[in-house]
Amino acid sequence: MACILKRKSVVAVSFIAAFLFLLIVRLVNELNFPLLLNCFGQPGTKWIPFSYTFRRPLRTHYGYINVRTQEPLQLDCDLCAIVSNSGQMVGQKVGNEIDQSSCIWRMNNAPTKGYEEDVGRMTMIRVVSHTSVPLLLKNPDYFFKEANTTIYVIWGPFRNMRKDGNGIVYNMLKKTVDIYPSAQIYVTTEKRMSYCDGVFKKETGKDSGPWKQIVLALRPLWLCASSQR
Repeated sequence: MACILKRKSVVAVSFIAAFLFLLIVRLVNELNFPLLLNCFGQPGTKWIPFSYTFRRPLRTHYGYINVRTQEPLQLDCDLCAIVSNSGQMVGQKVGNEIDQSSCIWRMNNAPTKGYEEDVGRMTMIRVVSHTSVPLLLKNPDYFFKEANTTIYVIWGPFRNMRKDGNGIVYNMLKKTVDIYPSAQIYVTTEKRMSYCDGVFKKETGKDSGPWKQIVLALRPLWLCASSQR
């Protein structure tokens, strides 16, 4: 009888050890164990590895599609820092405070080198206007090689972003990911663009002209807010 109880204890301990091992491997390496995830009620959820300060399930945003893989953006933000391009940032000395945010957003080709004390060093997401893509391509090694951990969200009208070979900006982005396959470049879908433009027009009453630059400033706020819902 004692022998049977001992054998059952060994089996139970082995099962627990195996379960914990699989859980650790899953969290560290982002491997997919559907049955294990079902135990936690979150099948198909992608987890941020231990290297991040916060371990949270990533949320899928179908309005933003990866140019290379055609997969939707997966992102979840806890505390966002939206850093403007204004010259008023110079002398503010808020770089350390900005770098403490879990999601740091910048716009177009706004520089950080030489301004770290004021604007911070880290960049998680860059929201880029279709008209500013050529500015990034003037220094592609920096934006898409050195800063290859940055997520780029490119927005623009459908005529420039279409995927049938006639989208001028989309063609530029396709060539870029061919040269820099690790670059994380996403484009907004036509549906998402229409939604954001509708929100902007409703809030401002404007849909063209110089007000479009404000769209560039507001759109990352909407994406950031949607990632927290």
